[in-house]
Amino acid sequence: MLENLSNTYPVKSKDVTWKVLEGEGIILNLETGVYFTLNVTGTACWERLDGKTSLAMIASDLFEQFDVSLEQAQRDLMELTRTLADEGLVRITDGTSTTARA
Repeated sequence: MLENLSNTYPVKSKDVTWKVLEGEGIILNLETGVYFTLNVTGTACWERLDGKTSLAMIASDLFEQFDVSLEQAQRDLMELTRTLADEGLVRITDGTSTTARA
């Protein structure tokens, strides 16, 4: 599903809590007790994962906000999203259904 950034809408899992401290995101997986940290760029991505914003739109925002090419923003965002999904921190939807996969 991550091949088409325009139709991929990640949403934070209900089983996580998070906070931003000094620009870095701290995410706690409530099911496993494992926590993750994100740098400033990763935190900017995380904050946009609302299930309503496509990866294409997030990549465009990152391109405008940070000194990075659009292609690099897309690649990095896809990699981060895959990692977050693998860890159960986000669910991936295609924006057309209410069902999401972990």
